[in-house]
Amino acid sequence: MQATATLDANEVIVETEFTVYYSTKNIVPIPKIIDALKSIESILHKTPKFVEAAYPGIKVYDSQVFINHLESGSLDIKVVLRQVLGDAKYERGEKLVDDAKQLIKDVVSDSKTMNNIVIFSMGAIVATGFNYAIATKNTSQPTPAPVTIVNNGIMNGSGTMILSPEETQKILEKLPQKQVAKDAVNFAKPTKDDPNSSIELQDDSHIKQVSFDSKYVNQVPEHYEPPEQEQKEELLKNQDVYIYASDRDKTNSGWAGIVPDLFEARVNFDLADSINPDKLHGKRKIKANIIVHSKFNKTKRSYIPSKVTILEIV
Repeated sequence: MQATATLDANEVIVETEFTVYYSTKNIVPIPKIIDALKSIESILHKTPKFVEAAYPGIKVYDSQVFINHLESGSLDIKVVLRQVLGDAKYERGEKLVDDAKQLIKDVVSDSKTMNNIVIFSMGAIVATGFNYAIATKNTSQPTPAPVTIVNNGIMNGSGTMILSPEETQKILEKLPQKQVAKDAVNFAKPTKDDPNSSIELQDDSHIKQVSFDSKYVNQVPEHYEPPEQEQKEELLKNQDVYIYASDRDKTNSGWAGIVPDLFEARVNFDLADSINPDKLHGKRKIKANIIVHSKFNKTKRSYIPSKVTILEIV
């Protein structure tokens, strides 16, 4: 890892170099390599959250991802993550006092820790994405990923924990689930033509730091379809509502009809507590503010209205 001070030491550029190694014995099609490279970039742009958690007071202003070397056969990708660091208490470009400069210098000098943060946080994001993607493919529990960060936290160069498993998990849970799963699926694509292929994240000396064995990687689907929520509700105002059935004594049964601008299949109606069923009974068409309750139909791949709650007559 290399570090370079810029802007009168108000910012520091830190470059972390590591290798993503796919042990595939088959040559990898270009589209799959491109998908994997894009996923690596997307995943690495999420790692600054771990850096900021590990170093309170540090702000990551920017990050860029570069490919230093790419070799096929077994697919070997040497990646460089460039991060621009500053003091979180200062606006970017603002002149720092000596204590703030020292904080940045301390981070730069701790190169082993920064390397650990980048590699293991990437491994944790990938493992989390794998589990999300596998869970949408089947209901069985995926084989746990052998990722050190998830089980043991992140250590500094001296072996002292700087991010606990709980802190790590808290960061992972805040990441966008669909994007993390999509990135992980694309990250695994170079393995899909070789069932014995595994993936390793190696440090700049090519020493394995994180690994995903073939049994685990094989569970990852080739494509990711985010799960649809089973039900949803939509608030709509000033809608035409046609009443086909009513009960002057009840609010939660005996009522049904359609909302012609939305659907023409009859559904049950509920009335809000503020609506007097006796006064509404007998009316056939009203203007109302409503909530449409819909259920996801897996066969039709769409939401089908199942009930309407009438909130207010307008």
